Amino acid sequence: MNNIEFLNDLYTIDGLRLPMIHFNSLEKDICVVFIHGMCQTIIDNYFAIVCGNTLAKNNIGFIYAHNRGHSLENDILKKDGTFARYGCMYEIFEECIYDIDLAIQTAKNKGYKHIILMGHSYGCNKIIYYYHQKRPDIIGIILASAPDMIGLHLERQKDYQELIIEAKENIDKSDGDKLVSKVIEDYMYMSSKTYYNWYNKNSNLDNLPVMGNSNNWQQFSMIDVPILTFSGTEETDNYLHLDLLEEKAKKCPDFEYKYINEANHFYMNKEKDISELILNWIRGRKKWK
Repeated sequence: MNNIEFLNDLYTIDGLRLPMIHFNSLEKDICVVFIHGMCQTIIDNYFAIVCGNTLAKNNIGFIYAHNRGHSLENDILKKDGTFARYGCMYEIFEECIYDIDLAIQTAKNKGYKHIILMGHSYGCNKIIYYYHQKRPDIIGIILASAPDMIGLHLERQKDYQELIIEAKENIDKSDGDKLVSKVIEDYMYMSSKTYYNWYNKNSNLDNLPVMGNSNNWQQFSMIDVPILTFSGTEETDNYLHLDLLEEKAKKCPDFEYKYINEANHFYMNKEKDISELILNWIRGRKKWK
């Protein structure tokens, strides 16, 4: 077993405590910082644990970072001893910057010289937005099951127009924490402020428009570091257009994509395959900046 440590005393710039798991590498050259997807936690995504172990055994660090959108609903301890209500139901997309800042700084504090950002599902949208806003000093990006969040929602939520009006009305009444009246995509409720933040027509979350609902490739097309992206063949059609991502990655100097045969959204029973894919991709870059 590798040297795995649970990092607990970590706080974002706005005071939220967000724990992380660190798979320690004896060498401090490269660390992969992993941003989980919608409603996930650092005890979900077994494939990330396998990746962390595999990379650490090969002298590459791995940090599995919690973010404020973990679980459906949660109360996160703040540095001042109070709690703040978050989770998917109350998360504001743009605040992902604070969480990713913390994860990257944690890797640097551990002594790593170079950072690769990795996202899974909704975590991919976060790191694309983060890169667009911050232009961080990282050497690469890994996108696992990167979704068109807006396109998927418009396809699944037939009462979208009704809900977006309702959410805006609640916000205008200073009641943004009020839940919208219908279940979102058949499995969760969402606060009005979060629903409107994610799904309004000018949303920053609309940064991978694979399904043709917009042409908002601006965030993605300016990424100018190497990208590895992959999806399982058992995903829905939304995830199976990686050639389009390659086409839209206009400034990317080194783009690689792969479909993982017989893999679902969480890569069950394919954890070793993707771990080796990531390891070989990192090793295969002739020269990291």
